[in-house]
Amino acid sequence: MKQLFTLLIATIVLTLTACNKETPATQTTVMNNMLTNKTWYLDYSVTGAATKNYVGQSTYFVTYLKDGSVKDSDGLTGIYTVENIYNQSQIHVQVKTLNGNPIEQIYDIISVGDSKLVLSKQVASGTPTQLYFTNK
Repeated sequence: MKQLFTLLIATIVLTLTACNKETPATQTTVMNNMLTNKTWYLDYSVTGAATKNYVGQSTYFVTYLKDGSVKDSDGLTGIYTVENIYNQSQIHVQVKTLNGNPIEQIYDIISVGDSKLVLSKQVASGTPTQLYFTNK
């Protein structure tokens, strides 16, 4: 009877640990697929209690392409990767300015869907800025 109980406990533990279907690689693949081949327009940003609204204005946009390249409305081009760092999905962007100076930007992915994208950007030790995009 004790062996049966031990076998039952072992089966339950194995079942519970084996049922985690979402791996970091799967998560980054899904996010990358939802992100790519769309032009994302910045609608508004929130830093602390301050909100800046860009709806109806000439605004910033960015396009993440399936080949790993990125381009934006400021004329910056480069490459990007979607990564999972310490259980946080991130977009790592490496671009060059028009003068050829390299810039690296890291955004935490708060959420991504078919038509909405929310990123968080930390600038130095300041308050993070939440960036709200839609693809139109």
